[in-house]
Amino acid sequence: MISLVGTWQESNEPSPNSVLPNPKKRFRKQVANNHVVLVSACLLGQPVRYDGQSKVADLSCLVNKDITLVAICPECAGSLPTPRVPCEIEKDMTAGDILAGQAKIKNADGIDCTQQYVEGSRFCLRMAQQHRAHHAILKEKSPACGTHMVYDGQFNGTLKSGRGVTAELLHQNGIKLFNENQCEELLAQLEKS
Repeated sequence: MISLVGTWQESNEPSPNSVLPNPKKRFRKQVANNHVVLVSACLLGQPVRYDGQSKVADLSCLVNKDITLVAICPECAGSLPTPRVPCEIEKDMTAGDILAGQAKIKNADGIDCTQQYVEGSRFCLRMAQQHRAHHAILKEKSPACGTHMVYDGQFNGTLKSGRGVTAELLHQNGIKLFNENQCEELLAQLEKS
């Protein structure tokens, strides 16, 4: 059985910029299954990407495996609008640099969005801790969720090795990261634990 956590309890004012239910609301439902996995909401069909679209992933290998998926969108949780101007981590900098306060994440118009990304990342970490999630499936190449590759900060479509801000924070806190093409690898990891 696969279940999706989605019962919300209001804790703050509504977020007018979010397509998902208010990301500053806390989940009320307690998870009873053996495994809990955070998943980028866009991979589950939620239209929360910068372009207002989703990127549905084939997560069918997780069906009937007693897994609860907790949908997260760091950008929405950080109060960025959907759609929004694309953002990238500054050239030659890393997500770790951002979390250390030594770098910025800016949109294509040059506007600093660092605070929103850091805030959204911290929210996602709290969700992981609250639900005791030890694994995450995140959208590769995203400045928040990229697990192995992100754009290089020049807004020209060039990729570089590295993690997004949320992926880095989750990694620093011991959460095992997978991208949308690693469902089988995640399943193998879950079966070991």
